[in-house]
Amino acid sequence: MARKPENFQWLGFTDEELEQLDFFDYIGNNGWAPNSQTEELMPVVLKEWAESGRTLAELLEAMTAIGYDRHALHQLERWESKRTTGRFGR
Repeated sequence: MARKPENFQWLGFTDEELEQLDFFDYIGNNGWAPNSQTEELMPVVLKEWAESGRTLAELLEAMTAIGYDRHALHQLERWESKRTTGRFGR
């Protein structure tokens, strides 16, 4: 688990995208492990992220910048797989 340090600032994102990143960080408090909360939220927030024109790679880079580990980032990739294919990736 990681949380964005108070003085940290992502650069190159719109205000709306920054809010989305903050929300990804907020719901990432458990490493985006599958549970009832993430089942409901992740498909929606990942869809909104994609619709904003941003990529999964940009999201992963932003979360890496604030300290999320490889396992947590892999969970994000799995959620994106579920969103796009209906099934969790490995």
